[in-house]
Amino acid sequence: MRSKKLVIGYAVAIFLLVFIITFNSVCSITQFDVRYETGSTAASASAEKVQARLNEYLNKSYLFFKTGNVDSIVEQVCAEDGTYLNVISVKKSFPNKVSVVIEEEYERYAYSFAGKDAEGNDAEFFYVTDENGKILSIKKSNESNIHGAAANVKIKGFTFSSASVGETLAADQRVQFSLLNDMLAYAGDALGGIAGRFSEIEYNSGGTNGLEYFHFVFTEGLELWLLEVSEESAHAMLCFQESLALYAQLSDAQKTYGYLLSAYVEDESRVNAQHFSGTYSPPSA
Repeated sequence: MRSKKLVIGYAVAIFLLVFIITFNSVCSITQFDVRYETGSTAASASAEKVQARLNEYLNKSYLFFKTGNVDSIVEQVCAEDGTYLNVISVKKSFPNKVSVVIEEEYERYAYSFAGKDAEGNDAEFFYVTDENGKILSIKKSNESNIHGAAANVKIKGFTFSSASVGETLAADQRVQFSLLNDMLAYAGDALGGIAGRFSEIEYNSGGTNGLEYFHFVFTEGLELWLLEVSEESAHAMLCFQESLALYAQLSDAQKTYGYLLSAYVEDESRVNAQHFSGTYSPPSA
């Protein structure tokens, strides 16, 4: 009786072994359907490396292929090349197909902060983020590796307690930082994108005797000033919107000089935005 059970057990084991071998031979990966959405030459080259490494799994077991392998490969390639690719989705389709969507993450802003270089000297560093505030890298230059010669928008004046690559950047000045993010989102919609629109943005708390302000510098040279941005009565967002509307009406020549200054007229419930020649310095409080 015991020997009969052993025979049955061996038979079942052999059957399962044969089934698994047959299943793996029939259900081996024959196709990686990968859609890459990239805009830079560097990222396109990284995408080719990713594809080559994924192809190493061709004719291997579909059953034992882990979707996490795609994330690992992309992370390795990006670390080697200094590029930003994000795995949007990975889908296994029985019996032998794997579909993947990978997108490039674009640098957009470079937030300045003070740090120490390798020699221990004071130096300027940047948290480089995408348009949603995700930190893509920390480096000593605001030059973009996505847009060629175009630099990321340099933003200065905020302080940061801590931040790491992969996190969403948050400033110590939470209210003002949130307001600026709202303004940038609006500008992206109103101007058809932020890239190439602003070269620099500064936040200044005003200190003891000065006025708090945002100072925007357009790539053409025109400046935009918003004063007392934390004061509800200043209606900073409305002033920003009206300033951008005025900017859109200016000629190409007018966008190369002067500054935009706006103020909320309380008794008329409207914003008065104007374009001035020359330069501007915020008055003392």
